[in-house]
Amino acid sequence: MQHSPDEILEMARREVSARHEQERTTKLHRDLPWRYAFIGLAGALLLGLLAWPGAALNWKMYAVVHGVCAQIHNVEVGGLQLPICARNTGIYSSFLVTFLMLFAIGRGRAAKLPPIPITVTLVLFILAMAADGFNSMLRDMLLPHLYTPQNWLRTLTGTGMGVAVAVLLLMVLNVSLRKDADHATPVMRSWLELAGALALNLLVMAAMYGNISFMYWPIAASAWLGITGVLFLVNLLVSALAMGYDSKIERLAQLARPGTLALVLTLVELGLMSSIRFYFEGRGLM
Repeated sequence: MQHSPDEILEMARREVSARHEQERTTKLHRDLPWRYAFIGLAGALLLGLLAWPGAALNWKMYAVVHGVCAQIHNVEVGGLQLPICARNTGIYSSFLVTFLMLFAIGRGRAAKLPPIPITVTLVLFILAMAADGFNSMLRDMLLPHLYTPQNWLRTLTGTGMGVAVAVLLLMVLNVSLRKDADHATPVMRSWLELAGALALNLLVMAAMYGNISFMYWPIAASAWLGITGVLFLVNLLVSALAMGYDSKIERLAQLARPGTLALVLTLVELGLMSSIRFYFEGRGLM
């Protein structure tokens, strides 16, 4: 039976569509166990953190990140010490708040730098934190320094750094991994958005230094999730690229396999670094 050119073209389209659907179904079945593995491992780690006996939750959070945070310029809220230091609380709580804000305003696929004036401002935030950190280091080493370091200034400069890290890391993840990255949309495109991010994070800082006791756990959790989250996202990026996921991701669920590996790497890195530091501290070497 003879087919017209239009019929042949339509049959070819249907065959290609069926093949693509079959590929999607096969990939779904192949990735499904990894989704369960990721959820199960993440749930087990969370349960272990909450249920591990013999120590308060905030001390367990402190211990987990002991190898990646100096924890020498600490802040108390409501009589409880935050799990990471003043500067890192600013950096990583700000990172988490800004990262979530960018998703909330629809920048989950954005893959373009902010406009030049905003990008320059973010670079200045990074330089301000570096300058304050260097001055603080000189003070800790009993060397001449420009001014007396203050915890509130450590947190303030860290907050600006956290905003910059959130913008940069989201852009790098999208450019590197997303198949449907939006290269026309800046991750942060207006001064209003930058002001919104800063306002949210300054509210966190105000609660922190206003010693508002019921805000202890939200601040502690955001800072702790921020510092562990950055390490996880870096491991995720490296794992996904090593597995050939570059420019292939359309849905976050597709990252289950590299995400599971990244979770394991993050756990090993945090555990190893904390163990080494506790070992040296226990022998008076730090």
